[in-house]
Amino acid sequence: MENVLNVSALNGYIKSVFNAEELLHDISVCGEVSGISVRGGNAYFDLKDEQSKIPCSCFSLRYTYLPKDGESVIVFGSVDFWAKTGKMSFIARSIKPFGEGALALKLEQLKNRLREEGYFDESHKKPIPQYPRRVCVLTSLAGAVRRDIVTTIRAKNHYTDIDLADVPVQGTGTAGKICETLALADEKNYDVIVIARGGGSLEELMPFNDEGLVKAIYAAKTPIISAVGHETDLTLCDLAADMRAPTPTAAANMLAFDSRELTAYLDELICDCKKAIEDKTERGKSELLRLCTLMSARSFEQISDTRHRVRALSDSMIYSVRAKTDAARARVSEQMIKLKMLDPRNMLARGYFILGGKDGEIHSVRQLSTGQTITVTGCDGSAAAEIKEVKYDI
Repeated sequence: MENVLNVSALNGYIKSVFNAEELLHDISVCGEVSGISVRGGNAYFDLKDEQSKIPCSCFSLRYTYLPKDGESVIVFGSVDFWAKTGKMSFIARSIKPFGEGALALKLEQLKNRLREEGYFDESHKKPIPQYPRRVCVLTSLAGAVRRDIVTTIRAKNHYTDIDLADVPVQGTGTAGKICETLALADEKNYDVIVIARGGGSLEELMPFNDEGLVKAIYAAKTPIISAVGHETDLTLCDLAADMRAPTPTAAANMLAFDSRELTAYLDELICDCKKAIEDKTERGKSELLRLCTLMSARSFEQISDTRHRVRALSDSMIYSVRAKTDAARARVSEQMIKLKMLDPRNMLARGYFILGGKDGEIHSVRQLSTGQTITVTGCDGSAAAEIKEVKYDI
């Protein structure tokens, strides 16, 4: 018979049509959950509205929301046709409560835009100090987060200064208040700033998805840790921060260095340094002893050679000094003779006299005047004389 198909061929053809139709893949469908059951980590239920329903399966339940019977949800996934049984179903990859669906879509669009603008770039993120001294925590002082963070840090050390800045963590105006407080804290030279709150619904966490808060975190010069919600919660604040902590307690553990471990590490480091110095000192001593021994042997040889050279130079110097001394002695004798010849006493002994006045020796007739009293000194004494007359040679 012509144009007759068996069941397998028909179902296979239908399967290929389903696979080829793009409108049946990666779509979101809204409806009410009916008859949900969970088996082996998978969820099975019908999604219905007033007129129709479609069976659904979710094989990634651990990564998505688990709805309740009668709850309105938005499921995201693809239509599937199982050729073996000829049954059509919807394979859901994620499930969201209906009220959060539109909000989640808007949030996803904002996240994609901010990512494209570079606000989540890893290259912009600042390193978190390993041993922070001053920490500022932005959280509600009325909640348990404050106590969890302080208790966790204090269990390990009492050196870290913890300043708590009281900010609202949900409700109208929350994001603006957090931005204002963050800007003030950023000017106080903290080592780290922590933005923290406990878990909550998507609506409760929306202040931490605020575009203004993302930009304030990006602009801050202080390293920032975001500790918002539980581990499964992911906010734009987490993506913009320099580091994300899955919980506030986890953030405290990141900052709380153990002072005892640090002290033990420093003691070990000091011992290692001391041993290294001692080893280097011993090697230096051995090398110095080797060099001293080598220098001693070489010095003995050099001293012996030098002693011979010194003797030779000494003999040469003695000869030279004697020769120069004799020559100098001869010159001195010659000068003594000359000095003796010029000695005024010798001149006086030969009949010459030295004339002196009140102003000293007289060497010229022009220094004399009539009636002047002068002293006449000879070799055997002196006498006073008065000038009777003065005549000048023309």
